[in-house]
Amino acid sequence: MAMTSQHLSRLAQAAWLSGAIVTAALATGAARAQDTEPSDSYVPGQGFNVGPVNLAGYSSLVASLPDQGRKTLSLEDLSLYASAHVGIFVNPFMEAELTGLNLLPWAKGDDSGDGGKGHGYVVLERLYDDVQLPDGFTIRFGKMLAPVGDWNQIHAAPLVLSTVRPAATYRGFSQYATGLSVLYSDPEARWPDVQVYWQPMDEFSARPDSIVDDHYRLVEGLHVSFPLALLDKVGFSVQRTIDRLGVEQHLAGVDFRYTMGPVTLQGEGVVSSLSQPAGVQTPRSLEWSAYVAPSYAFDDRWSIYGWYEIYDGRGTASASAGQAGPASDGTAQDVLAGFAFRPQPAMVFRLEYLLNVGGPPVNPTGLFASWSVLF
Repeated sequence: MAMTSQHLSRLAQAAWLSGAIVTAALATGAARAQDTEPSDSYVPGQGFNVGPVNLAGYSSLVASLPDQGRKTLSLEDLSLYASAHVGIFVNPFMEAELTGLNLLPWAKGDDSGDGGKGHGYVVLERLYDDVQLPDGFTIRFGKMLAPVGDWNQIHAAPLVLSTVRPAATYRGFSQYATGLSVLYSDPEARWPDVQVYWQPMDEFSARPDSIVDDHYRLVEGLHVSFPLALLDKVGFSVQRTIDRLGVEQHLAGVDFRYTMGPVTLQGEGVVSSLSQPAGVQTPRSLEWSAYVAPSYAFDDRWSIYGWYEIYDGRGTASASAGQAGPASDGTAQDVLAGFAFRPQPAMVFRLEYLLNVGGPPVNPTGLFASWSVLF
């Protein structure tokens, strides 16, 4: 159901809680803000500061022209960030967004079976508080992005490589965790960054069934990232989940980024084993997927990029586009090529073409364009 009273009520509850946290942060930091010089200047991509609170966000307008299926112009993301840095114990962060709003359906067709896709959803992406401890340790409480790979943690459209997201970066694992996390980042960059997380219950304010593939009632995992240089790194992920049907999944993954002057090479890969309780059948006991993506920057504004992905797991083209669908077996192979233009660091236009070169498609073959802005 799109934008129903139930969704609006849930959003209102989350907004009330977020507002309470931010209000407390403002009150706690009011005296400190009065002692500092006010900053009323605005720089795109850095948000706007109100005392100890920073308000920011991003938007992404996407034109999808698949060779087969409905062609759309949609507001894929309109996200608002609110964060505050007050002291050791009060450092809240909230991200709420409007997603999947179809602005101009060029080929409408019958929408009766799409679960309301295209009417837009208001969702709560993140809501947590950080307790900042000495020596690089942080304790995080709330709803957060699960650190599986690199793309899922970045995830904001203006900051990632392409308009179309490789399936390896979001399918086959829990993208979120609601609960407790411990993070470590060495202040002197001598040791790897580490994050351990645990979700002992259902996800808080979960996305609707029509735009996710699964819901998880237990999530726990670990991510370790080894910095190689200022922008280069290698990361390793493990995650254990139990979904709402009782299917247990064990995942291991790797991600990397390496730069050589104007050339950047990045990629991710995951492999998962699945086991199900009696009476529950899954189409397979093993899944795996990986992508590798080179890019070349001509200057600060113009760049070209591409990626190749192989995906061997559950999924259909409809599900990858953001709606649930029946599971299908087979190994999909996709190739994408495109270019990006950044008139300013916080703005990017992308035009790209994706071709399915083997197996049942996860991402549809076609032309895609996007205009994304950090604010």
